[in-house]
Amino acid sequence: MRSMSRERGFALAVSIFALVIIAALVTGVFFAARQELKIGENTLNAQRAFSAADAGLNQANANWNMAWNQLDSGATATFDSTLPNGTGSYHVVVRRLNTVLYLIQSTGYDQDSLASRTLGALSRMRIIQMNVKGAITTQGSLKIGGSSFIDGVDNNPPGWSCPPATDSLPGIATADSAGIQTSGCSGYSCVQGSPKIVNDTSINDSTFLKFGDLTWNDLVAMATKVYPTGLQNNDFAPVGTATTCNTSVMDNWGDPMVPPSVAGCSNYFPIIYVNGDFKATGGYGQGILLVNGSISVQGGFQFFGPVIATGTLTTAGTGGHFNGGVMAANLNLAQDVILGSAVVTYSSCALFKAISSNSPGRWLSQRSWLDLF
Repeated sequence: MRSMSRERGFALAVSIFALVIIAALVTGVFFAARQELKIGENTLNAQRAFSAADAGLNQANANWNMAWNQLDSGATATFDSTLPNGTGSYHVVVRRLNTVLYLIQSTGYDQDSLASRTLGALSRMRIIQMNVKGAITTQGSLKIGGSSFIDGVDNNPPGWSCPPATDSLPGIATADSAGIQTSGCSGYSCVQGSPKIVNDTSINDSTFLKFGDLTWNDLVAMATKVYPTGLQNNDFAPVGTATTCNTSVMDNWGDPMVPPSVAGCSNYFPIIYVNGDFKATGGYGQGILLVNGSISVQGGFQFFGPVIATGTLTTAGTGGHFNGGVMAANLNLAQDVILGSAVVTYSSCALFKAISSNSPGRWLSQRSWLDLF
């Protein structure tokens, strides 16, 4: 009897020990499973944060804000957004490093802000390359005279902050100098440049429609002011305050004057596209003017920056003042007529400010991306 009692006590102890072992194993399995689940969740959150940061980088480069082109070296701009599917968000800091180089830093977060990831990339301004060969570049015939003046010697616009003007281009660059006629411009006295006139047989349709790796259609797509049926006799003037510029006003083409009448528009250089002929009798502006037709100017109209027309340029009366460079493609090989008191002045500073203000960014081809933390 004693022996059987001892055996029953031993069985109970073994059973309890077995239950403890099984409970420990079950607990261990649940703990390991929970750890695997947390690791999986953390990995997913980290990947979502990475994807959000990457989206921020791509958003900055694909939708380049031209206001960043006005930043001083070392200055920054920021923007925030969320992913369309709600799985994350990002905060982007754009820092200008020098004239053309930017550091884009994007910090991404998962949807619950449990994980973050910061990526960086270097972006270079994609400068629009305009083949300005003279104060006036044309491939058709040209008639000049009156009291007009065409100046290929580099001039800085009055009061503008520019490096010293040391460049010099021909006053007129044409595909066929034999097509130039004069009226009251003996000895080309109304032309100045180095040389006054150059015969450049390389000037062709591509000169006016191709700009580095961008085309005419690319620039048209970038235009911020579009006149779909031509434009005639509008009174162009800046609209805004000392610190703001009302860019929604169609005929607000910035303020190139010094002192400015609207200081907030001094750094506003729109791309203007006129789908048809452009006629002006007054007003002023700055930027890049694209005219899918001919330009006719009478009166005191002034423009600062490159002007490109697929047709001809005609001035009369009090003419107008173009600061930068004028390219008249004359795709129908008609005649440009520059008479009256028009002034066309080459200005590398006006060209650079207008072009650089509208040049988008693009990633460097090598070593542009880095994982910061």
